[in-house]
Amino acid sequence: MEKENEFVLMKSRSSQACIREGYQLFTSGFRQIFRKTWPLAAVFAIISATASALPVLVSPTLLLPGMLLGLIAVVLLLIATSKRLHKLQIMQSTGPIKAKTWMRYLGMVMLIWIVCLFVVSILVMFTCLPTIIMMAANWESQIGMLNGDPSGLPEYVRWMTIIVFLLAGFIQAYVWLTILGPTYLMRGSIAQRDKEKKEFNKIKNEEKAIIYRP
Repeated sequence: MEKENEFVLMKSRSSQACIREGYQLFTSGFRQIFRKTWPLAAVFAIISATASALPVLVSPTLLLPGMLLGLIAVVLLLIATSKRLHKLQIMQSTGPIKAKTWMRYLGMVMLIWIVCLFVVSILVMFTCLPTIIMMAANWESQIGMLNGDPSGLPEYVRWMTIIVFLLAGFIQAYVWLTILGPTYLMRGSIAQRDKEKKEFNKIKNEEKAIIYRP
């Protein structure tokens, strides 16, 4: 994502190009991104593990608050990571883009976000498998205890559950960060298209002024 990288930010791209080159950009610069963002990923892992542990280790009635906490953690991770990468100049800035410009390219924005979320959902589903197994084991034990049966889980399972939640959360942090590549190039593409449109309109207005000049 550096300036000398083969991926140029300010370039007019199609939606497909933003997605394809965005993922290539993220994977090619993953080592650098990891070195600069692992503390943020660790914080996300703690919050994510807390969100998963609330309905499993505390009470099943906390499932909805846990899901909301997990969603907030994702949003904060994306915002904080994006700002950090811009601050470190790993990602270039396009400057502010007006709301009407975003609306003009709403179809492009929606298509890229839908594809990115679809990819993330598949990757999260795979990385969540250990978490789901631990959740099922703990819930089955709790249901048995409610029916008067003794807990069939050893004491260390609680700590194992927490460790699994933390590891899964850390991995999922970088799954969510894959969104940054396509959206980064999408923003650059929209900014470049808007710039080209303004330059075209300026030239067109100048030509009109010459033609109608008395």
